[in-house]
Amino acid sequence: MPRILAIDTTADVCSLALLSADGLLTFHEPLPRQHARQVLPQLDRLMSEAGWSKRSIDFVVYGRGPGSFTGIRIAAGVAQGIALGADCGVVPVSTLQTLAFECAAGDDKEIWTALDARMRELYFARYRKNEDGVPELIGHEQLCIPMALPEPDPNAVLSGNGWLTDYDFSQAWQGRLASASIDETLPNAGYGARLAERLVRDDDSLVLPPEQALPVYLRDKVTWDKKPKVGS
Repeated sequence: MPRILAIDTTADVCSLALLSADGLLTFHEPLPRQHARQVLPQLDRLMSEAGWSKRSIDFVVYGRGPGSFTGIRIAAGVAQGIALGADCGVVPVSTLQTLAFECAAGDDKEIWTALDARMRELYFARYRKNEDGVPELIGHEQLCIPMALPEPDPNAVLSGNGWLTDYDFSQAWQGRLASASIDETLPNAGYGARLAERLVRDDDSLVLPPEQALPVYLRDKVTWDKKPKVGS
């Protein structure tokens, strides 16, 4: 098994992992607005604990989004910097696919993932696991308001904090969510590392040069529109 360093800072959790034949070491803690200060010291601590040097890393996995704009940029930037120093490649993984990979769902059920995108919108995607347990995307990842979601599938597994928001869901969705058991997990670098290992095992072209460590936002707009001032 390759030595994999994984980073996900796309949500309030700072999630880091080292995966190798020796096992998995992780750091997964809520650190809202502290990622930029904490990610490198925590990575250094993990690598010291594992006895790794940067040159021993085979590739760096990072949560490429969607998620927090700042968090995605931090993950991409740190991944690129470490990969350049280690002379290795990077593997971007979708945060929504990582959520689906975390779910204990059989290949007979779809997994519908949703993350809170703020501004009363969701990042949404549908997956089904293949025979190797890798979630395969159905359709495409999207940014949408809850009212634009497809009609709920009563057999689908729901994952992500987007399902627990107080946003404006249709009546059909309100009924589905009221009776649903929802996995509220956030993207976890340990699962991201395992997902990337399986993906690369089947297709090593997924390992990219460091300069291709790019973010995926899904949204072009970052902040709320400001209301015009009275009298302006």
